Amino acid sequence: MATTIESRTTAGRSLPQASDLLLVQRGSTPYRATADEVKAFMLTPATAAAIGAIKPGTNLSVDADGTLHAAISGALTYRGAIDPTTTEAPAEAAVGDVYLASSSGIALASWSGIAEAEIAQGDLLLFDGEDWSANAALGPDGAGVIRIQVAAPLSIDESDPAQPLLSVEPATTAAVGVVRLAAAEDLTAGTEGAAVDAAALKEAMATAQPLGDYMPLDISSLPALP
Repeated sequence: MATTIESRTTAGRSLPQASDLLLVQRGSTPYRATADEVKAFMLTPATAAAIGAIKPGTNLSVDADGTLHAAISGALTYRGAIDPTTTEAPAEAAVGDVYLASSSGIALASWSGIAEAEIAQGDLLLFDGEDWSANAALGPDGAGVIRIQVAAPLSIDESDPAQPLLSVEPATTAAVGVVRLAAAEDLTAGTEGAAVDAAALKEAMATAQPLGDYMPLDISSLPALP
């Protein structure tokens, strides 16, 4: 960096002047700019098409080392499953963190807001920055699906709370359930649990007794009339 002859000093140290030059050479071509020109370039506001300076706006903050942070209001972050009855509340929880309760029972005291409360397996645990809540409404209309409740013949396997498995029990002579329509071979074999519909019944009857045919009847073996 080249400077002009005139310069101010402070405690024996030269201070940059507006006329100081920044010289950069690439190959045989030199490039130079004054301190004011460099300052003006660095402080030119950034645009969608050009790099430039920015300053933190709404929901943005900058650490002393220049790290930029964004706080998005209303955003939720799913953190996975956790057992609040045996595991302490996450010490580093942030606003909007959501956990899925992996078991039911009484929440530990560290879960402020729901401490000592009865928690059900599959409950959603939401952190608002100070307290936790269980099954807080997550939908835009103030409601959200928090649990699937079933009745016979439906059943649910919640061994994995994050991916509950819904199934339907088969029908029996004593209980409602799902059935499979019988095929022709089911009628012959008498397959258990295969239901006969009108089409299969009609086909079976036509096969057993073709239209217009009559079963012969031998009356010689019948007892004589009195």
